[in-house]
Amino acid sequence: MNARGFTLIELLIVVVIIGIIVSIAIPNLLVALQKGNQKATLADMTSLGSAIESYLVDFSFAPAPGATLITALDFGWFRPFYIKVLPATDGWGTIFRYEAGGGAGFDNYSVTSLGRNKFFDNLPPGEYPVVTMLDFNKDITYSDGRFTISPQVKK
Repeated sequence: MNARGFTLIELLIVVVIIGIIVSIAIPNLLVALQKGNQKATLADMTSLGSAIESYLVDFSFAPAPGATLITALDFGWFRPFYIKVLPATDGWGTIFRYEAGGGAGFDNYSVTSLGRNKFFDNLPPGEYPVVTMLDFNKDITYSDGRFTISPQVKK
C-alpha cells in the first residue's frame, strides 16, 4: 500500500522547529519595539528642545515658568510659531514633564520622559547603557539644549 502524507514524528519535528524559531524571534521583536518607542521619544524631545530654544532667543526666558506638564505650551503663543505640532506624550503614552524658570535669568528648562514604567527614577546625570528590557524603564531628560539623562545611542 502506497500511503501519502506525513507521519506523526515528522509533524512533531516541524512543530518543535517552529517553536524554537518563535522563542528566538519574540524577545528580539519586543526589544525592537521598545527601541522604536525610545528613539521616537528622543526625537520628540529634541524637537521640543529646539522650539524652546527658539523661544528663549526671542524672549530671554523659558516659556510657561512653573508648569509641570508639556501641555502648558499648547497655546497659540507657542504653537504653531515655534513648533508646528506639539508632541505631548512620549513613545509609551505618558505626558512629558516640563520644568522652566530656574537659573539667574529664568532661562533654564527641562523636558523629562518617565520611560516605560511611568515612574520618576531619580537617575544621576549622564548616559546609561541599554542592555535589558528593564533599561527602557529609565527616565530621559533634555535640559538646556542637550540630553542630561539618556540612553547610550550609536552615533
